[in-house]
Amino acid sequence: MIKYLAAAVMLKMFSLNKFTRSSYRYLGNKFGQKKRQQQNIDMYVNRGDLLVQLIKKHNVFKDDGAAVELGTGWIHWFGLYLALHIDKKISLDLFDVWDNRQLDALKGAFNKLSYQWEHDTSINTTQRNRLSSILSVNSFDELYRIFDAKYTIDNEGSLAGYPSTNYDLIFSFHVMEHVNRGSIEESIDHMFRMLKPGGFCIHQIGIDDHLAHYDSQASQKNYLEFSLTRRKYLFENIVQYHNVLQGDDYQNLFRKKGFEIIEIDRERCDISRLTIHDDWSNYSREDLETTIFTIVCHKPANVNG
Repeated sequence: MIKYLAAAVMLKMFSLNKFTRSSYRYLGNKFGQKKRQQQNIDMYVNRGDLLVQLIKKHNVFKDDGAAVELGTGWIHWFGLYLALHIDKKISLDLFDVWDNRQLDALKGAFNKLSYQWEHDTSINTTQRNRLSSILSVNSFDELYRIFDAKYTIDNEGSLAGYPSTNYDLIFSFHVMEHVNRGSIEESIDHMFRMLKPGGFCIHQIGIDDHLAHYDSQASQKNYLEFSLTRRKYLFENIVQYHNVLQGDDYQNLFRKKGFEIIEIDRERCDISRLTIHDDWSNYSREDLETTIFTIVCHKPANVNG
């Protein structure tokens, strides 16, 4: 637990003021870029395959359409992965709360994908040409022109600037857990407004304890041992904020805003060794064991707003 506690202290310190938060982003981008260029992409490929599978399973794009990726991060992986695999013309809106884009890391990740595709007979010529175009760009603006994409930054995380009933799909991977508890209902309201009638949301949400990423000895749901108040005081930070909402919370929030829940999936861990605080007593065992929660929501086709 030493690494767990050390990470908590470090992130608290980086969250103190604008200068420390800017320093955190600068250091993360500067020293993280090399690591991102060297990292294995299998996790990204698996999650991208899941996104494509769910899109096809639920027939999200019946014709050409439009999609928004929330929290697109350093390399625009999931938006571009979608564009490589969907056989329709899809315009992309890519949304971030701050600009962490790294073109070299992006091209490095997709170059690794090109090696994986070398002997994959299921990949067609159009897909290979699209991938080649990613690897040949010299700027993000060039990339956006090729893929009919638009990049938007809003430091407050507000979706208010997006048009209504314009999108077939809004999706994210490990982003929703970082949306502040005080604004998450507003964000889901905007998602409902932005979608066309019959449109979909697909979100994979990291409900696990993110401080445990720094300490392999800590439980993936270690925060369950603390009251919400104590956890907020000891461990909550701004630079890696985690709202610790559980799977049922998300289902209730999306239903409250008018969505129909089409499908959910849970990855779970063993919590038998944890002493769970009473603040978590209203949740089911299944919910408390959940570390990754995937939810597919549908805006009813007879709703226009």
